[in-house]
Amino acid sequence: MDLSIFKNARAKPVPRPAPAGAASGLHDPLAPTIFHEAWWLDASAPDGWSETLVRADNRIVGRLPYMILRKPFGQTSCEMPKFAHFLGPAVAPGPGARANRALKEAQIVRELHEQLPPTGNLYMRMHRGVTDTMVHAEAGLHMLVNFTFEIAPGCEQAIWAGMRDKTRNIIRRAQEKHCVSDTLDPRDFAACYRRNVDEAGHESYYETDEIVRVCTAALERGRGRILSATGPDGGLAAAIFTIWDATSCYYLLATRSRGEDHGATSLLLWEAIRHANRMGLIFDFDGLYTRGNRVFFTGFGGTVHPRYVVCGSTRTYRATAALSKALSRLRRP
Repeated sequence: MDLSIFKNARAKPVPRPAPAGAASGLHDPLAPTIFHEAWWLDASAPDGWSETLVRADNRIVGRLPYMILRKPFGQTSCEMPKFAHFLGPAVAPGPGARANRALKEAQIVRELHEQLPPTGNLYMRMHRGVTDTMVHAEAGLHMLVNFTFEIAPGCEQAIWAGMRDKTRNIIRRAQEKHCVSDTLDPRDFAACYRRNVDEAGHESYYETDEIVRVCTAALERGRGRILSATGPDGGLAAAIFTIWDATSCYYLLATRSRGEDHGATSLLLWEAIRHANRMGLIFDFDGLYTRGNRVFFTGFGGTVHPRYVVCGSTRTYRATAALSKALSRLRRP
């Protein structure tokens, strides 16, 4: 695998093959992200996901996938499947003046939410195409904002130059002692992920079979890639899993062996960024949740973008959730 880094001032243009995200090569407003696509939802939530639909003139103009989770004390929550990191309404209002389209979109979103089953809680992170959450506010829901880093496609040399010197040096050193491959089997990746989480003394959010299922589904469709870095002794130092649609490539999962620094992961991320750039896709780091990952991701350049979160819960749900949490603490040895 070619992991060379441009050093000359006149780098050749990077070829831009069409993204594998859509057979037509066009963005589908009813599937704005990979997380909205039926096959991904099936892999993420094999126990069942649902969606609300709005039709006009015998065609679907809006859809909102969701999943109902059972909670303690008979409560329910409307959320996203585990591996659906962004969702929210997908709307295709059709042609028309901008003002008319905006009104149509608002009405479609309103009708989508009105069809959601009653639950004690709702939590959904909106995809990058959602820039207006006023309809959700009208329904009495709360608005939060998460953030993510994005690197837009462009000249590879410019992307490299836009990174921190420290990050570039870390990648250079990692390149000298690690071998990068994209042939790691999903089961081996999942086993490595689980082993590293256990050795770190943490509880894994994902089950091994869940990781295998989504990785396999993406690889079979040419929509995902597992990158791994092995050290001089042949041992697996780090691995990452990325997926993509017609507009963006998402940094979904990562793992590194105990005792390894961020060098191998940085090297893999650089290769993933290059791969996304060759496809003409935005590279999305998929969220900023801690100070640590903000500092780490900032080293790769890019810009911060907001992701709106729509949420709301009843008093009963909040009370039972607090009670369940308290009881769980009491049961701990």
